Amino acid sequence: MTSQLVSIHTPGLKWFLNHLENEFESQASLQLYINALKRRSVRNPTPCAFGTAHLLLRLVSHHKDATVQGLVPFALNLETELSAARPREMAIRNMVRRLLGVIREESQNLGLEDLFEAAMRDTEEDEDDDDVFTPNKPPTPVARTLPRIPLLSSHTSFHVQSAQVTSLFSSLASAGIAGTRPTTPKVSPLPSGIHTPDNNGQISQAQDQRKLRSTIIEDIQDLIEELENCDKNINDLAPSLIHRHEVIMTYGLPSTLHKFLLRAAVKNPDFTLIVVEGNPNIMHHTHGTVMNKIPIGDESDDATQSAATKKSLQERGVQVVVISDADIFNFISRVNKVFIQANYVLCNGAVVAAAGTSNLAYVAQTMKKPVIAIAGTHQLCPAVALNKEDLIEMGPSVTVRFNEGELVDHADSPNPLTDYIDPGTVAYFATNNGLLPAASLQGNILQLYHMPEADLV
Repeated sequence: MTSQLVSIHTPGLKWFLNHLENEFESQASLQLYINALKRRSVRNPTPCAFGTAHLLLRLVSHHKDATVQGLVPFALNLETELSAARPREMAIRNMVRRLLGVIREESQNLGLEDLFEAAMRDTEEDEDDDDVFTPNKPPTPVARTLPRIPLLSSHTSFHVQSAQVTSLFSSLASAGIAGTRPTTPKVSPLPSGIHTPDNNGQISQAQDQRKLRSTIIEDIQDLIEELENCDKNINDLAPSLIHRHEVIMTYGLPSTLHKFLLRAAVKNPDFTLIVVEGNPNIMHHTHGTVMNKIPIGDESDDATQSAATKKSLQERGVQVVVISDADIFNFISRVNKVFIQANYVLCNGAVVAAAGTSNLAYVAQTMKKPVIAIAGTHQLCPAVALNKEDLIEMGPSVTVRFNEGELVDHADSPNPLTDYIDPGTVAYFATNNGLLPAASLQGNILQLYHMPEADLV
C-alpha cells in the first residue's frame, strides 16, 4: 500500500486570499489572518496591505450593523486587534485608517457627519474607560434600573408607606374639576419638520444609512485596485526622474525600486547605476537581483512578483556597479541622484527603510545630493513618531553564530532590520499619486486619510 504524499506549506498571502474567496467566515478568517501576521507568513508593507484590504472588504460586506454607529466602532476595534498582531507593520493600520477615512467621507456626502463624530467620540471614551481602572469606583450600570412598585398594604402583614402616584387620568380629571384648561401658545403655521412632529427626516436618514454599505464597498474595491496598480503608476515617473548620462545610487535593489529602474531603462538605458550591497541583511538579495537570479519562492518583497525578470538591467544597456557599504563616501561625489525604497513614510517626512539606508541618505544630504524615496500610498502613514526607537525592528544576529558559544554567552550582537531616517533628509517622494515634495507631504497624507491631524505613535 503506497502512502499518498501531502505537500505541507506555511499559509501565506496567496493561501489567505484563496481562503477568503472560498471559505470565508468572519471570526475564523479574522483569527487566521492574525495568526498569519504573528507567524510572519504575511510580512512587509505590500502583502500586508493586500491582505488587510481584502479582509476589510469581506468583513464590511458581512457586517450586520451597516450604519455609521455600527461601522465606526467595528473599524476601530479591528485596528486595535490587527495592530496588536504586528505593531511595526504600519500598512495594516493604514488600511483600517483608509476605511475610517472612507466612512468619514461618505458620511459627509450623505449629511451624516454628526453621527460619525459622535460614534468616534463614544468609541474613544469607551476605550479610555476600559484602560483606566479605579479600585474603589463602583461599576457603571449598563442600563438604568426601574424602581420597584411598592406593595399594597392590604396584601402585606406590615405597613408600607406607599409613594404618591399620580396617573394621567387623575391629572386630567382634576384639571377638569378645577375648571382650568391648559393654554396652547399660538404659533404661526410652519413647514412640516421644523416645529411640527414629522418623521420624514428620520426616514431620509435611514435611507441614507442603507446606502452607506454599498458606497463603502465600492471605495474599498477602488482601494484594492489602487494597490494592484501601485507599482505601475510609480514606474510611470521613472523616465522623468532619470535622464541620460546620469549616475544613480541606490541602497540594494528591492522589488519596487528594481521595477522603477527597469522602466527607466526602457526609455533611456544610457545611465549608470551604483548599487550598495547592504551587508549583512540584504546582501544576498542584492547580488541575486543584479545577476537576475532571484531565488524562487522568495516572498520577502512581494508575493505576486515573478522569480526573475525577463531582462536584467545590464541586458537593457545599463552599466551596473555593486559596491560595499564602506565605499559610499568614495562614490558619492560622482552621483547625481540617490534613490531609496521606503518601508514607511511618516507625516513629518521621516522614513523607515532597510537597515543601512540611513548611512547613504545622510551622506547624500551632506554632499548636497537629492534623495528620492520610492513609496506607495499604502506606505504613507498619518502619524508622527514620538520615540523613533519604537519603529526600529531588531532581528537575529547574522554575524555571530550559535556555534560560537563563548562569544554568544558574553557579548551582545544586535542586528537592526530597519533604519529611521530623520525628517528633512529626503527631498522628494515618488508615489503612485505623483511626485510629492517634502514640504507638501503632510497635507497630502492627511487629505488621503481624511484626517484633521496626525496621530502620535
